Amino acid sequence: MKLLISVKDYREALKIKDSRFNILDIKNPAEGSLGANFPQQINKIRRLYSGFPISAAGGDMPNLPGLASLVSYGLANCRVDYIKIGLYGPKETEEAVYLLQNVKSAVRESGYSPNIIAVSYADYAENNTLNPLFLPEIAAKADIDGVMIDTLNKSGKNLFDFMEVDELKKFVSSSAESGLLNALAGSLKAEDIDLLMEIGADIIGFRGAVCRKNNRLSEISPEKIDSLYKLINRKSRDNVRT
Repeated sequence: MKLLISVKDYREALKIKDSRFNILDIKNPAEGSLGANFPQQINKIRRLYSGFPISAAGGDMPNLPGLASLVSYGLANCRVDYIKIGLYGPKETEEAVYLLQNVKSAVRESGYSPNIIAVSYADYAENNTLNPLFLPEIAAKADIDGVMIDTLNKSGKNLFDFMEVDELKKFVSSSAESGLLNALAGSLKAEDIDLLMEIGADIIGFRGAVCRKNNRLSEISPEKIDSLYKLINRKSRDNVRT
């Protein structure tokens, strides 16, 4: 299980350069759950983390395949390793597949080959977005690389307030059966690690829980990242022994 940590700018990326985690994610929390950041920020972070896996959010995307294609083309040219596209606008699976197919074509046109990750939202019912349990089917039809569940609204609730453990296990197993990377995020806390290990996701994403005052808009904390990484590794060793 890999630990993904989200930063909002170069300054934060530099601050946690010596912390231990597996994937550095770049987003712009001021513009939403999957807010897209600026090319100059992404390029500076890419140079700072040369050779280290980097993910970048492409936005909570409306149902505009042309826009999604341009965003993805730009992110690919920033040479990130993972591009996350939030399926905010598509209401039908066919719309989502078409958007992602165009994203893949744009990425191919760039000449680079980042992993394309489709993201849907655990709080889909209250936001009229796609059920994330449809993601493995959508991603397989679009022939992309992975899927992720996040939350759209950061209002004090988290992933487990909107989806049951059995639903998340189904998401992970369906993804694995289709050969897809799978990831879970959504205001996750250190106390959720046991459940996340039980579910068995490939990647788990954190932002708020590793910030001062547990607020995703506040300053990131290297100490909290290191503590979380140690906790995950300790729990992993304990699971192996049992």
